[in-house]
Amino acid sequence: MATKRAAAALSGLAAGFTVLCGPALWFTAAQAADIKVLTFSSSRPILAEAGPAFERATGHKLVIVYGSVEPQRDQIAAGETADVVISSRLLVDDLAKRGRLAAGGITDLARITIRLFVRAGAAKPEIATIDALRHSLLAAPSVAFTNPARGALAGRSFADALRRMGIYDQVLARANVIPGLGHDVVAAVARGEATIGAGPTNDVTPLPAGIDILGPLPKELETDVMISAGLVANAPAPAAAAAFIAFLASPAGHAAMTKNGLEP
Repeated sequence: MATKRAAAALSGLAAGFTVLCGPALWFTAAQAADIKVLTFSSSRPILAEAGPAFERATGHKLVIVYGSVEPQRDQIAAGETADVVISSRLLVDDLAKRGRLAAGGITDLARITIRLFVRAGAAKPEIATIDALRHSLLAAPSVAFTNPARGALAGRSFADALRRMGIYDQVLARANVIPGLGHDVVAAVARGEATIGAGPTNDVTPLPAGIDILGPLPKELETDVMISAGLVANAPAPAAAAAFIAFLASPAGHAAMTKNGLEP
């Protein structure tokens, strides 16, 4: 019953919130609640902007836990109590198949895409086609990206692209695999520790000092990562959680995501 109420709340709130055009028009929930959100680390700038706006509009309080996507997926799969999970659609779908999300409780929010970059002022190799990209990556003395084994979304996506091009082992042999986040890849390239860097759009928006953007990977490589929000089954505060997901899917939420590098 709670799962059905949560799914219904999510559907109704999403429709209603999309129509609203400003924070002054948002209604406040009858009873304030704490909403526990598990989300990927590089979503911090987005939620730092969208979260307080949601809290002011509703009176609810967000308790946000940042981390790597796969460990968080495993925590929820093992029964950890939470209200909302924000992750890649692939991992959110996995939780749904395990029965850990409310029925109908998945909402697609935006896409993360990969950008390649070089040190500011350095030569800009060609990456517009798969053949050109393959040649440029093989010719680069070193390539930096986040560690895919750690569950980094951009790192996994870029590693998958290398495998599709058949050059994963060759690039990995000369790679600077970064244990941190996308901004750590940016810093490594800016310091000259790698010739080409690969990072998510949200870590190069706005453009950091010290790098020049080469551009996105060719579309044929299908490296975009859909980011989705899932309403956790048996969430302690299902109606409030549904309201937060609806807020993220509203124009106000999308504005925060677009400002910080995610794409519709």
